Amino acid sequence: MTSLLVLGWGLRLPPILDNRFHPDEALYGYWGLLIGRGQDPWLVGVPVDKPPLLPYLVAGAQMLFGSSEFAVRLVGLAAGLLMIPLVARLSRSLYGNRRAAMVAAASVTLSPFAVLFSATGFTDPLMVALGLATCVAAVRGRLGWAGLLAGLTVATKQTGVAWLPLVAAFRFIGSGSPPSGCGSRTPGCPRRSFVVGLWPFIACFSLTIGFVVIWDMMRVARGAAGFWHTGVTDFGGLRLIWTHELWVRLRGWTSLVGYIFVSPVVNGALIAGTALLMWSDVAHHRYERGALADLFLVSFVFIYFLIHWLWAFPVWDRYLLPLVPVFAVLLGRVTCSLEPCLRSGLERSTCNSVGRRWPLVVVHLALVLCLCPAALKAARSGYPVGTDHGAYDGLEDVSAFLSGLPEGTVVYQHWLGWHYAYYLFDAPVYVAYWPTPAWLAQDVRAFGAAEPRYLAFPSWESPARVERALAGVGYGLKRVVTTARRDGSSSFTLYRIRSLSEQ
Repeated sequence: MTSLLVLGWGLRLPPILDNRFHPDEALYGYWGLLIGRGQDPWLVGVPVDKPPLLPYLVAGAQMLFGSSEFAVRLVGLAAGLLMIPLVARLSRSLYGNRRAAMVAAASVTLSPFAVLFSATGFTDPLMVALGLATCVAAVRGRLGWAGLLAGLTVATKQTGVAWLPLVAAFRFIGSGSPPSGCGSRTPGCPRRSFVVGLWPFIACFSLTIGFVVIWDMMRVARGAAGFWHTGVTDFGGLRLIWTHELWVRLRGWTSLVGYIFVSPVVNGALIAGTALLMWSDVAHHRYERGALADLFLVSFVFIYFLIHWLWAFPVWDRYLLPLVPVFAVLLGRVTCSLEPCLRSGLERSTCNSVGRRWPLVVVHLALVLCLCPAALKAARSGYPVGTDHGAYDGLEDVSAFLSGLPEGTVVYQHWLGWHYAYYLFDAPVYVAYWPTPAWLAQDVRAFGAAEPRYLAFPSWESPARVERALAGVGYGLKRVVTTARRDGSSSFTLYRIRSLSEQ
């Protein structure tokens, strides 16, 4: 396990250092600065659409390690690394097989999805790690801890409630017979009824959620909008999708699922192996612990995907991160199920114990080798999931230039508000939002002679409309900074707004 953690660290570190912030990461970093600097510890002055756990953890990381991108992403990195032993522990608790647990842990270590999201400051890595920890506690009968961890999962992101049905299912497994199948001899949890012992879970979960509710009530009492209401309205409300959206959304979600492991061999083995497992469980009327775990995990994947497809959630890659550990556990289970077949065949062909064992080792090594190329490519940010992948390259240079400008300088923004909120947090400049070129022109005409004024355009936006509007009031744009992406293409152009008589 130590070697997997070291490997996981090595794969996740390059994307952290190579990529600039996604807008959401910049926003969470800004919230952390507001809390840590004492300027707005309750986050009253900003619209907040997430529960409080991540912003306060980010604030703590920034206080310890400074206001760097690495500090903001440190929570995600720690959560991503914790997923590795948690997946192993969950697999071992469900199936009682050490090799299946190691395959599951290796799959999470090498999953491009896990690699790239562990290198971000999103809420999702922490939510998934806490959800996994909740499942482990539930299946092992630690219901007080399970309730506390479930509360922290929801305190990280509202969609953490998706783990609760799986937690209930694992509580049902944990209260039943010990693990069977896969040749396990490890003792399981003692047999207990499903209902007995739920009170510690309910009490600890309610206590944790109570703190979240009190925090939000304190904000609302100070004039802020509740985070749950803000989160729903940001998406335009929740609704079922329209008929014409079915195929487009299905294609979008399935294309993102393909990045979880990338390897066609691994994906094919996972799909075929899981289907055979389910058929075997049903055909032979198996109801032992391993078969129930198969059923619950597959049901979770199916229902989770169905909800995200048929409800109008944005087709965003990070929403699929909870499926990564579930797929990893199922992949370990599939390799585990091959062992009895291989053993029975090898026992007839050889009496050498070493000869009977090496095909199992080959199968596991082949699986890992199929995952390695995709993991290495992910470490080089080679897949379009996770953070920005070069879209915001050069923004640090623009921000450094703006931070050195004299006090009172006005920086207009239309696309980079969350980035400027973070990168220019300590800068003496004033950041102003411009909604339309006409509004910008009128503001410059009224106040343009008072302070220096700057405006940055990303490469995907043309300054032509703004130039025409400014020309109508006697102003123009003078280029002062141009930045490039890692591939050499232009990324940002910073202009100073000058009177046409001065140019």
